[in-house]
Amino acid sequence: MNLDPVVSADRLAGHITALTAHGPRCGDLPGVTAALRYMSDTLRDAGLRVTVERYGSELYDVNLVAEIPGASPDAIELCAHWDTTPDTVGADDNASGVAGVLEAARLLRGLELPARTVRFCLFGGEETGFLGSSAHVRGITPGTESIVFEMIGYTAPEQGFPPQLAELVDPPSRGDFIALVGEPDSMYLVHNYALHASLPVFPFIVPVVARDLVMRSDHVPYWESRRHSVLVTDTADFRNPHYHRPTDTIDTLDLPFAAGVVEAAVRTINAAAYGR
Repeated sequence: MNLDPVVSADRLAGHITALTAHGPRCGDLPGVTAALRYMSDTLRDAGLRVTVERYGSELYDVNLVAEIPGASPDAIELCAHWDTTPDTVGADDNASGVAGVLEAARLLRGLELPARTVRFCLFGGEETGFLGSSAHVRGITPGTESIVFEMIGYTAPEQGFPPQLAELVDPPSRGDFIALVGEPDSMYLVHNYALHASLPVFPFIVPVVARDLVMRSDHVPYWESRRHSVLVTDTADFRNPHYHRPTDTIDTLDLPFAAGVVEAAVRTINAAAYGR
């Protein structure tokens, strides 16, 4: 299937608005039920069957998963966490990532007879130790790989970076790129994503000495189980001053930028689905 996706910034805005409308998405707060219903309905409206993965007894201990079956059960997964910390509606962290998964699912739903299964995963429990993704990874095939969206909607005139990495890399000074973070075994995933991107990217293959600095999102259970994964991120608090704050709202986001991030993911997954 030849796919040249056009992702609408307005459609991303609609998803983010719906996800943030009812407040923080954690614990027993109303935002949890509203977000789960919205995500499920959106995936079903795209013609996909939604599976609920429960990993605990609480309402919020939930992953939502939809897939396009392929000839191989080894999947390429596009993932994002839907939960937030208690003090924020989490427009960038991580309604932006969820919106990206929902739009990618809509665009990719027409894949016919892919060589690999394509799976869309919306994880709970990221903010409390990657609980949802850890549970999910225990049930997938060893050859399954993932692209993880973790905050994809913020740009800024300046870019911060962990000082511990200052001697290892030379990052851009402007926060107008998307970072692609992989470990050496996932290098080709990073390369393929960069190849399909039309926006500035910063590919970063993490050296062993710096690995602990980037173990902050749902790529971690994949890496720890020796599965390949690339973290796609606007670099969180190294760029976004609203991280985990009440000010992380949709009006702070660069949605055309986020649309470019999603378009690159759709192209990458489309190529992976057919073994190209």
